Amino acid sequence: MRLSKQSLFPHGTPLTTRLSIFARLTISYLLLFSMLAGVSLFYIYQFDRFNQIIRSIIISDTAILEFTNQLSDALLSETRNDRKYVVLNDEQLYENYLAAQADFNTLLNQAMIEAKLENTKNLLLKINTKHKKLSKLVEEEKMLIRQAAEYSTETYAGEKKKIDREIIELLVTIKKTSEKNVYSKIKELSDFSQKAGSFSIAITIVALIIGLLVAFFITRSITSPLKAIKAKTKQISQGNFEQDIEVQSPPAIRELAVAINEMCHILQEVDDIKSNFFSHMSHELRTPLASIKEGTNMLMEGIGGDFPDKQQRILSIIAKESARLISLVNSLLDLSKMEAGMTEYNFVETDISRLINESLQALMPLAEAKSISIKNNIGSLPPVKVDRERILRVFNNIIGNALKFTGNNGLISLEGSIKQDFLEIAVKDSGIGIPEGDLEKIFLKFRQIIPAKEGKNKGTGLGLAIAKQIILAHGGRMWATSRIGQGSTFYISLPRAA
Repeated sequence: MRLSKQSLFPHGTPLTTRLSIFARLTISYLLLFSMLAGVSLFYIYQFDRFNQIIRSIIISDTAILEFTNQLSDALLSETRNDRKYVVLNDEQLYENYLAAQADFNTLLNQAMIEAKLENTKNLLLKINTKHKKLSKLVEEEKMLIRQAAEYSTETYAGEKKKIDREIIELLVTIKKTSEKNVYSKIKELSDFSQKAGSFSIAITIVALIIGLLVAFFITRSITSPLKAIKAKTKQISQGNFEQDIEVQSPPAIRELAVAINEMCHILQEVDDIKSNFFSHMSHELRTPLASIKEGTNMLMEGIGGDFPDKQQRILSIIAKESARLISLVNSLLDLSKMEAGMTEYNFVETDISRLINESLQALMPLAEAKSISIKNNIGSLPPVKVDRERILRVFNNIIGNALKFTGNNGLISLEGSIKQDFLEIAVKDSGIGIPEGDLEKIFLKFRQIIPAKEGKNKGTGLGLAIAKQIILAHGGRMWATSRIGQGSTFYISLPRAA
């Protein structure tokens, strides 16, 4: 049954759970862009303030300094031409004085316009007042000279010199004030630059951390459910259809998870039907197969008359194949019971080393027939609580497989170790090996990865599946490692007895 979006997101589901992958990525990009824009605006603001201070130094303070130098030169020119005029009474010198005076007034007006500080403006106003007073004295002395009147030249010279000195002092004061202002602004610029640099580094680091956190959480909200789905698909490939995937968001991935859960339910139903079918058919086949086997044995024993050698061989083949078929039926029934949880286990404290020796003694004829050396390096191990017969069956299967897929004059070694609360048994062979991609498949029922060659190595594909079910029922674990052409190693991990 397909679930609707309304059922996927019931009333009251948080908005963050409903956001699609596109919406999540869009939001993360917008957040990152907003932080980048904020940092950029901050830098623009800081650079603008920096430029304002630089402009104020260049346009205002530096200009005032230049004006003070030019005003000093103009005043000096005025004084020099005035003194020459008083001595020589030359009209050209007076014209030169007037030109210097005009230059001074022009420069003074420009300086008053450019001045930003109130103190500087007041000083310039004082200079203007004193300069007007100086100009008035020059005009008065000029009138007296033209009228050829007697007057005290020393008095006028002293007054003009006094005013010149006062104007020069005011210009020096303005110059010092401007220089001090420039220095303070440069110092302010240096402090501002240092603070802005530190703050810029801090805000950049904070923005980077926030950006990384946003990217991490957005990415994790997408990758985490994908990892869960990947793990579930791996379980499905191993034949495990239980435990639904619980994915809250994003919606697209949640819908995929729901579809996978639905598929698992259907596959579980199909697997149950198949298991029930095998169990039922195995049960129904066991009785007629047993009858065929017993009838064949009776005929081979001579009941019902003697048979020629050819018929005896045929009866022998029938008996052998009947026994193999009965073994397959029994394995199917055992596996069906194990998967259904109907198998009863008789757990007793057991010496695992003795159990392995018992398995090796039973399989020794097979090893001798192929001249395979078996090195049992398993020493004394703590006891385990197991079903003795079923664990013996596991060892018979694992060691038997190692013998089956190891060539003549090969080597099989057994190692035992203690890993925390578990005993670990390793069975290593020098056989043909198993492809790495098939290591998980070999424990699935009816899977025989290594193909039979020339009628050898035939099997039902149930041995490892049954062995793993037995180990899992004991609370243990079973896995394998292998390399093509270099053999395989099968591991069995069993909990130690309390």
